[in-house]
Amino acid sequence: MLPDVTINSNYLVTDTGTSDGTQIKYFFENKWYKIDRYGGEGLCEELASDIFELSGFNPEEYVRYSSLNINGESGCVSENFLSADEDFISFYRLHSNIIGTDPASVTSKMDYDDSIEYIIDFIKKNTKVDVTTYLANTFALDALILNEDRHFNNLGLIYNGTGFRTAPIFDNGKSLFIGNKKFDPSKKITESKNKAFAKAFSGSFELNRSYLESKATFKPDIAAIQKYLSGKNLKEDNIYSRLYKLITL
Repeated sequence: MLPDVTINSNYLVTDTGTSDGTQIKYFFENKWYKIDRYGGEGLCEELASDIFELSGFNPEEYVRYSSLNINGESGCVSENFLSADEDFISFYRLHSNIIGTDPASVTSKMDYDDSIEYIIDFIKKNTKVDVTTYLANTFALDALILNEDRHFNNLGLIYNGTGFRTAPIFDNGKSLFIGNKKFDPSKKITESKNKAFAKAFSGSFELNRSYLESKATFKPDIAAIQKYLSGKNLKEDNIYSRLYKLITL
């Protein structure tokens, strides 16, 4: 049974993001609380955290989420990854502030390899940060859990007033067909997989993952993940049985 927390509406944060995965959020005692929009996002966030941990990935490079009930509704909680003097600057915000346009409007007109190199070069030129490994690790996770919400507002940097660094990987809830209206649990997972699409650079999870694969420091420990999933209820359709089927294809 999930723990339950009650949060006053005074702590509600208005979110004007561009994603269809935008959720109701509260900021309370330096923690972010997100209520599921489709149902299951909180569990997906926790699962992604567990995957990183099981794979021995640096805990400073991802946000740790825990699922719980918020005001009687399912969701998740995470620690604020920013200190008092820091700001999160998304790729969307950075490009919009400097160039004046949505980066997607520029990259969508390019070939895949040109689009990703354009963003890497743009960010390096304007922040002196190389985001190659950051993107490689993010896409490695997304390809594993089929995250359909990795748009340019969910990729970004942290600015401390003097310089930038990559943000930890966060916002992994709209994965494993959560919110995907085309998903049919009665169909084979191979057929369902073709109905999940990536964002930002390509609709192909595999293309995103493979292009930067050599730069990734996150290496999913499939054996450890499989063992972890075997302790879950795999007889019914849920995120655990879906992931189990995906990694045992």
